[in-house]
Amino acid sequence: MKACCIAQQSVILPAEIDVWVGGAMLRTTGISLLIACVLAGIGCGSSFSNSRSRVTSAAPSDPNSGSSAGQGAEISIFPSTDTLRIGGQRQFSGFDRTVGQYDVTWSLREGAIGGSISAGGLYTAPSTTGTFHLIATSNANPKLSATAPITVVSVGFLPISPMAAPRSGHTTTLLRDGRVLIAGGTTAAAHSAELFLPASSSFTATTGGMIHVRMDHCAALLQDGRVLIAGGGDGHGTLFGAAELFDPATQSFLPTGSLNHARTRATATLLPNGKVLVAGGLDAAGTLLSSAELYDPFTGSFSFTGNLQSPRAEHTATLLVNGRVLLVGSKSDSSLAELFDPATGLFTVTGSLVQARTHHTATLLPNGKVLVLGGTETMSPVGGGASPGPVSLNSAEVYDPATGMFQPAGKLLMARDSHSATVLANGTVLVTGGYVHDFDGDAQREWYTIFTAELFDPATSVSTAASSLEADRAEHLATLLQNGQVLVTGGRSGFQELCCSPNPYAVVLGSAELYK
Repeated sequence: MKACCIAQQSVILPAEIDVWVGGAMLRTTGISLLIACVLAGIGCGSSFSNSRSRVTSAAPSDPNSGSSAGQGAEISIFPSTDTLRIGGQRQFSGFDRTVGQYDVTWSLREGAIGGSISAGGLYTAPSTTGTFHLIATSNANPKLSATAPITVVSVGFLPISPMAAPRSGHTTTLLRDGRVLIAGGTTAAAHSAELFLPASSSFTATTGGMIHVRMDHCAALLQDGRVLIAGGGDGHGTLFGAAELFDPATQSFLPTGSLNHARTRATATLLPNGKVLVAGGLDAAGTLLSSAELYDPFTGSFSFTGNLQSPRAEHTATLLVNGRVLLVGSKSDSSLAELFDPATGLFTVTGSLVQARTHHTATLLPNGKVLVLGGTETMSPVGGGASPGPVSLNSAEVYDPATGMFQPAGKLLMARDSHSATVLANGTVLVTGGYVHDFDGDAQREWYTIFTAELFDPATSVSTAASSLEADRAEHLATLLQNGQVLVTGGRSGFQELCCSPNPYAVVLGSAELYK
């Protein structure tokens, strides 16, 4: 069990936090209570004077809270605001600073029309849209209360049946018939891969399992409809050079050629000529690789191509409209970007990022440009006093292939990294989840997963709040389905304890959600 320092006493977070495996709600409860310590602003001598948001789901335009539930108020609510789909649920916690306890009575200003709230703070959104107001009233002093506005929208996330196994470091590949192959990201051989069926919003096992149960590999849909899976490892230090092919017709995995250099956390990009570019990654010693290989599906073999200009891993690789591939970022924050030209087999330097970053997203827009969002950059805490560490970014920039340059393109509502970004049919980009990395008031590093989502409009460079995820998660995958819905799978949920001593907690998720 985890404890947080409040007014010189320990508040024990619920035991569910240590036994939760794949369900969203129990996990959210634990993080709600932990971050409520931050809202209270009185734990472990922290002043929380840093202007950067530390509240997982505080309103992005007012990161710390609203006026009635804000820092310094007697009653605090976490999250201080939220956006939910009709029928969606969120676990809230209310903290009374005057007595140092989570002891409040819940109500809704609008009554039953605003949804329902349990005695334990579980809110269920109504079947109508609008803005409603959740009230937490002190049991010790009924004159004290706080209010959290909740926006209910018609389009958003709904939980669906979970996957057969929790997954992180997996791949998701949209098949030609609309199904989605979810491969790896687990050590469970019996559940190495499964298929998502959009018609029933459910998962089913593949007929055959993967040849190698792997994670942190890369995958690409071939022109003939098969899926190439290459690289990755077993999670215990062993990397796989051998690649395999998934055949949707037989739902089985078959061996194919091996990589010339075993690697993990590389990228795989299908080229217009039908070959697949596998670039960068890490070797078994954790060394960044500058080598790249081409997979030829006609021969089933890999061959080296030109080397990257800069060794990189955990980067993004985006196929441009002109057939070239844009590579951005690396395992540590970098501003260097480069282009791979299939015609020459060579990498060349292109314009640099406006802001160095890693663990960002790079999304091809309908106009052919590439939108880069969020990530982390290594920074020192405000006022100094500690060594530099990763800090999440809210900045956005756009790469223009015509000029080979990056330009600033507005900001996200909330700084985040290891999130997902998906272009919707209307051209807006759905940004979900991720980590917040920062420093606490004692200049100690902290991180936690978030459930907030937003819609970024590339036409205006403006982002607006969207329906939140049902579960806080990072390192998850989001897949745009043929019906326009977005499937979100797996990832990690957790935090680094803010008080007393660094004590990271994280679990791998088996849950899934649909944005519809």
